[in-house]
Amino acid sequence: MRDTIKTKDYFLERIMSDTARIKKFEAVLNNTEPSNERGIRVGKLQLSKLYWDCTKAAYSMGADLTEMYSYYLQAINYYKDVCSPADSLYDVIDFLSVGVLFQKSKSEFLPALETIVEKINSQDGLICCLLQYLQNKPLVFQQSKLSYFNWLAKSNDKAKILSSELDQWYQHHKSAYWYNSDKSKSNTYRGYWCYEIAALSKIFQIDDEQFTSHPYYPYDLAHC
Repeated sequence: MRDTIKTKDYFLERIMSDTARIKKFEAVLNNTEPSNERGIRVGKLQLSKLYWDCTKAAYSMGADLTEMYSYYLQAINYYKDVCSPADSLYDVIDFLSVGVLFQKSKSEFLPALETIVEKINSQDGLICCLLQYLQNKPLVFQQSKLSYFNWLAKSNDKAKILSSELDQWYQHHKSAYWYNSDKSKSNTYRGYWCYEIAALSKIFQIDDEQFTSHPYYPYDLAHC
């Protein structure tokens, strides 16, 4: 187990429920007429969300990282077909951050991430930084909607800024759909993980030993 809020059985049940729904949605999608663009879009959005939920749940319950990775690939492959500039930047940041943490396998998913960034048409500094790193390009810092990243880009003490943001990360996401989901009666909780801080620690070669016991830091994923 990596999560400290729910049990392993809870996450197993969630994955079983999500994968059952995935099979139904994929069966419907495979039989949807190509002319039904709205139906295809809705189906792929739902499948991306379900696979992403499985990605997070697999990590939370302590599954092997290869299982998490297989769900992740499916999530971004569906999402790349239906993403738009109106989508939440936070979801895109999570997808890119997990990509940085699975960097050794990037040949399998980098084209999908590049498509996503192109389609959402965002010049946000954090998104650009994550993608530039995956593309082995020099980092060119731009303004981000996340103010801590703007401080991080200019600071000589990046570890301090990342530590401070990690401590405040959950409270900074009060408007997120998953905030307080551990208290939901609908079983929407899949774990609280700050993938972006782990990705930035890797990019800037920060010694993250200080984050080892932090409840939101995916330490073993950062070192996979």
